[in-house]
Amino acid sequence: MANPLAQKYQFASMRHLILLSIGWVASGCGHPKADLFDPSAAKPAEAPVVYDDRLWADVLRTCVRDGLVDYETLKRDPSQLENYLDQVAFVGPTSTPTFFGTPPARMAYYINCYNACVVKAVLAADIPSTIHDVAMRDLEYDYRFRIDGNVVNLAQIREQAVKESNGNARVHFALCTGAMGSPSLSDQPYRTNGLDDRLRDLAQRSIDDPRMVVVDHEKQQLLVALDIWSYREELYTMFRNETRNTTATMLNCLMHLAGPQRRQFLARASGYRVTPLPFDRALNAWSPRSGG
Repeated sequence: MANPLAQKYQFASMRHLILLSIGWVASGCGHPKADLFDPSAAKPAEAPVVYDDRLWADVLRTCVRDGLVDYETLKRDPSQLENYLDQVAFVGPTSTPTFFGTPPARMAYYINCYNACVVKAVLAADIPSTIHDVAMRDLEYDYRFRIDGNVVNLAQIREQAVKESNGNARVHFALCTGAMGSPSLSDQPYRTNGLDDRLRDLAQRSIDDPRMVVVDHEKQQLLVALDIWSYREELYTMFRNETRNTTATMLNCLMHLAGPQRRQFLARASGYRVTPLPFDRALNAWSPRSGG
């Protein structure tokens, strides 16, 4: 008798190969691309256009709880999300620089755009149960959006947020990829005022989160989330710049980011081997009908 798990895996693999083949034929190379914007949309004639994140704030307030997202409610009525994305399609640091005169203003803009676009991609993929596998395309590169007048992918939006951070690698803790293993989605938009303090608080809470950092004394391991591991070089550079310490390790970077109590706990992991945590691909979803 055929193994049903093997059949399921074989079917999923074939589906992924078919998608790749379609994309290769359509674009000439690489993965298939998904354009999640209206290519016929034109820039509004009226000027100046004012940036207003209240639509995104309404989405977050209504559909985000404890870092999880009520995608089903958004699927039934995505109008506020769509209207916000329609706005940032032609409003941004390049198109309307008057409203983005400082690096914090630009960084907040790109963080909000990134998080909103991830939510859009999840809806476009019909709310899969997992992220970053055959249920979805390559999230960072294969979904394209119009942001600030340009067609970009998520990796390019992240790059702009990092650029405007002026070396503050804490910005990565504000960018949610829709998976349980990624930083949580905030229930409020990011804004200029108090942004540095908010990023500092986000980093502290992420280091406290057992999904992001684990100390295994029995095996003498320090396990860190993939998002922390992937951007460790940026964390090391930030640590050196902020402490003037020429020696940067994962442990002293985490202790630098952590609050006082967590810092004392992490100090006990001195000399432990650093290992990336298995990435939790489960979608960061909740439903008010199920209570969680």
